[in-house]
Amino acid sequence: MPSIDADTPLPSSEGITETSSSPASPVNRQRTPSVSITPPSGRTRGESHELTSAIGNIRLSDTNGRATLSPEPRRSRNGTPRRRRSSTGAVEQHDVADEELPDDAFHSPEFQGAFRDAKQLMSNIQSVLGSSNIHEAHESTMGKLHEDAGRLAAFEYPATRTVGFVGDSGVGKSSLLNSLLDTKGLARTSNNGEACTCVVTEYHYHSRDTLDIRVNLFSIEELQDQLGRLLQVYRTFELHRDEITDAAERQDMEANAKVAKDTFQAMFRGRLTDEAFLIRESYGDVLDRLTRWAADARPSPLRTWTGLSPQVCSNILMALSSEPASRDSPATWPYIRSIKVFLNAHILSRGLILVDLPGLRDLNSARRIITERYLLECNEIFAICNIGRAATDEGVHQVFDLADRARLSNVGIVCTRSDDIDPEESIRDWPGRRARHIEQLLEYIETTNKEIEELKADIEDYEAADLSEHERRELAECREDLRQASIRKQNYDFELKEYLITTRNRIIIDSLTNTYAGRVTDSRVFCVSNTIYWQNRTARKSEAERYLHLSGILQVRKHCISIVANSQRRIATQYMKDQIPALLADIELWVQSGARTASEERREALCQTLDSVERRLRKDFASRAFCRLARGYNEDFTEYVYNNRHVSSWSRSAKNASQDWAGWHHSKLAMSQRFSTKE
Repeated sequence: MPSIDADTPLPSSEGITETSSSPASPVNRQRTPSVSITPPSGRTRGESHELTSAIGNIRLSDTNGRATLSPEPRRSRNGTPRRRRSSTGAVEQHDVADEELPDDAFHSPEFQGAFRDAKQLMSNIQSVLGSSNIHEAHESTMGKLHEDAGRLAAFEYPATRTVGFVGDSGVGKSSLLNSLLDTKGLARTSNNGEACTCVVTEYHYHSRDTLDIRVNLFSIEELQDQLGRLLQVYRTFELHRDEITDAAERQDMEANAKVAKDTFQAMFRGRLTDEAFLIRESYGDVLDRLTRWAADARPSPLRTWTGLSPQVCSNILMALSSEPASRDSPATWPYIRSIKVFLNAHILSRGLILVDLPGLRDLNSARRIITERYLLECNEIFAICNIGRAATDEGVHQVFDLADRARLSNVGIVCTRSDDIDPEESIRDWPGRRARHIEQLLEYIETTNKEIEELKADIEDYEAADLSEHERRELAECREDLRQASIRKQNYDFELKEYLITTRNRIIIDSLTNTYAGRVTDSRVFCVSNTIYWQNRTARKSEAERYLHLSGILQVRKHCISIVANSQRRIATQYMKDQIPALLADIELWVQSGARTASEERREALCQTLDSVERRLRKDFASRAFCRLARGYNEDFTEYVYNNRHVSSWSRSAKNASQDWAGWHHSKLAMSQRFSTKE
């Protein structure tokens, strides 16, 4: 009778308790059973299986393959269905187009119908107001009303929204864009710390399967103007640095001079060997020489590549938007106004434009200036950082500082490498309940690994000998036990990975929302793993789905898709609920004031039209679609206004002010009151 190894860990009674013993050896094998929760006995494998079938089991996985702790009767081996491939042999993979879409009231038939009706009503109003020549009178009220009605009748909501991604070199920004675009290797990544993004790169939608690149360069005149301004800044500082006494002014001028120097070095690398001539020769002579150099190095004004594969497109982008491999070759990026990449990506199909931006802490100050200017034009901004340094990442701080200076409230955070987490370190970092749960999962994995190794050894022993019919049945049972143990192992591995990732994600999100309280909400903070996404992107759909969701990429993609519709909804709702009623009120006021220049018949026609419009609007505003819009408005108000009130900051300021006032003498308070009364 085989003995039980006292060192073999037993599963916790709180966890999964399925057991599987190795077979009794018909060829005199002596092997330790992999797991047992009952006293050892001399049962054969068949007897053990009958007992297991009789007492039931703990379910290994639900319909999604996720490990659970809920009971489920074990299926007999003979009745276990085998997964079959399709007749073509193709494996069904995840389809981005099937991902859950955000709640989209804007594209609902009710909303679109109300929007069309509102525009038609404005067209009717315009026709009524223009049915006579009254509106043609110079600076007449009717003329202005007619013009306003025409403007509202022609109203169109914006077709596109722009989302900018900015982050330091090496944080995974380009990898994130590749994942969101679902195109591997498109935006080139760097592992050597060098910047891969030296120019703003926009990703636009088109319906073809191939990719296009459109590069627009600065004209010679524009380059000469830029060079002139940069040269003036550089010469002013270098020639007059000793005359600058104010420290702040000196710091600003030195920073601007560095921008100029970095740009010159990038554009004229290999030629600008003597920087002294920039200040030694006259301004006009230096500018003429720099302009000639720029004309020689400048590519053709407009360059377009079409019908590209992702790999060829990536190579071209690398050559255009990055520093050249040779330190003696001039860079192309200073000559580029914009790079636009057109591709058939689901995330772009509704009007979204994704923009890859250089980092705000880029060593080249010229690239930093490019990013700062472009961020002001984005509808939403994501600061990208490594999850391990998220709370202290200086690049994220600078993005929020820039947003504060520009009064932007549309900043989010994406933390990359969410999968980079060690369970042993997590046990030390998270003592208590979370550490115990991790230890339990590690124990399950270790136990299952031992079971798998013993089953493999048993199978090897069986396969090395001539088997009887009974032994062949036991070999089949061993193989089935190995398959089931492998499934358990996969489920335990995923459960551990999921617990580690989701637990840390929650900790990081809470930390960031506290660090940037009032400036970002948890709905705009995401944690992603590009590694998990691409490791499972082409796997069988049924096996890959849980990993793709765990990667966080699907959640970011869903949020980005919602940006366009949410923005269009807000603008269109404002049009229907604010702008149209405002025009109707102006027209009604004009009618009630007498409208001396219009006949009684014309005023009556206007009144009837206004009554019809009002009834139609009231009907539309009472519909279910507008009830949903009202809820959406409340949600928008909560996110963009109520949550951004900076209550704690106001409270601290008020408290400090009251403490200052408390120390004032009553005569000072009286004087303050007297002056405020006079004012």
